[in-house]
This record gives sequence, C-alpha cells and structure tokens, in this order.
Amino acid sequence: MSGQDWLGVGMFFLYYIIGAGGAALLSLVLKLPQEVRRKIYHLLACGSIFVLLQCFDHWYGALAAIGLFLLAVFVVVPTAVRLFSFKAVAIQRGGSINEVLYQAGIFLLSQALLIGLFWGLFGEEHKLHIAIGMTALGLGDAAAALIGRHFGRKKFRSRIFDRSKTVEGSLAMIGSAFGGILLILLFLTELSFSTAFLSALILAVLSGAVEAVAVHGLDTILIPLAVSFFSHGLFLLIQ
Repeated sequence: MSGQDWLGVGMFFLYYIIGAGGAALLSLVLKLPQEVRRKIYHLLACGSIFVLLQCFDHWYGALAAIGLFLLAVFVVVPTAVRLFSFKAVAIQRGGSINEVLYQAGIFLLSQALLIGLFWGLFGEEHKLHIAIGMTALGLGDAAAALIGRHFGRKKFRSRIFDRSKTVEGSLAMIGSAFGGILLILLFLTELSFSTAFLSALILAVLSGAVEAVAVHGLDTILIPLAVSFFSHGLFLLIQ
C-alpha cells in the first residue's frame, strides 16, 4: 500500500467520525424521528463510497480500509450498546445489536465486492459504475423507506415482491435513484443528455424492481450489485 492509501484509510475513518458525530448532534438538536435518523446514517454510509473511490491509489488499499473499519465496527458498536441506548442510531428497526451488526456487515461487504470486481478486476476506468450503484442504493432506498412508511397505501400483493413494501415507496425509489444517477452521468461522463437520461431511467427502474423483491435487508447488497453490473453492460452497448 502506498502512502496515499494509508492517508485514505485515515480519511475514511475521519469521514465516519465527523459524519456520524454531526448526524447524532443534528438528531439530538432537532429531535428527528427514528426513521429519519436511520436514513441519515444510511445516506452517510453510502456517501463513503466516494471517499473510497477518490482517496486511494489502489483498489486493495480501499479494501483494507473497509476491512479495518468492519473490525472497528464489531468492537465499537457492542461497547456503545453497553454504555448507551443504541436505539437512537440503530440502522435496522428495533435497535437490536445483532441487526445493526448484520446490516453493517452486509453493507461493507457490498462495497468490498463492488470495489474488488469493478476496480480490481475490470480496471480503474470502471469505478464510475460503483458510484452509480451506491447512489441508487443511497438516495433510492432512503426515499423508498420514508415515502413508503408515511405515504404508502398500496402494498404489493404478488408473491415475487416483498409484501411489506408499497408501490408508492418503489416509485419514490425510482425517482430518487433516477435523479442521482442522471447527475453522475451528466457531470462525470461525456454522454449526451438523451443517452444519459435514458440510461438513468433504465437503471432507476431496475433499482426499484430489485428493492421491491429483496427481503431480509438483502437490498443493501443486491441493489448496488445489480445496478452496477447493468450500468457496466449499458456502457458496453453504448460504446
């Protein structure tokens, strides 16, 4: 690992320390509902992918940061549970320590898989697809949860869908993911507006479909993987 990689490890940890601290303070001052608090932490976690993609020279340096952070999580979180009420920052409803660790592990695994595959295996020029996949998860899943919980009325009935989810939530997922992906394509690629628009729409609909069928929190890993792979395929077709 290079010196830049080690600096990246520090930046990755600092990002979470400052971000989580700021989010906790904001939640305390504004007395935010638990669902909103959870999604703030969700967005914070998904945003960490940009630190991993920009602050490291090598893909294995980014993987080392994820591994070290995962180790820290499995030490810090149980300690925090013993000292404080962890419900205020719980990632999963219910505040169970096992649920928090499960979600953290699944999320960090999804980041590691994306980096190992698209950056490590395919090459540095494919890092864009990692950002697209994590953006779909970050913005889309947060919108789906908040809109679905407060405004969702029409639940899915087909067995292929998670019946606890709603049509309104999935539409919010598609709209939010579309907006985020479109911005990435417009600012970080040379695609025309029409091509970027159509590509973003396709990827957003895919993310909504995956979110609707995923159960037991597996959307955390399935959404970014599916969207990133499909994004890679779209770029191959476009080129």
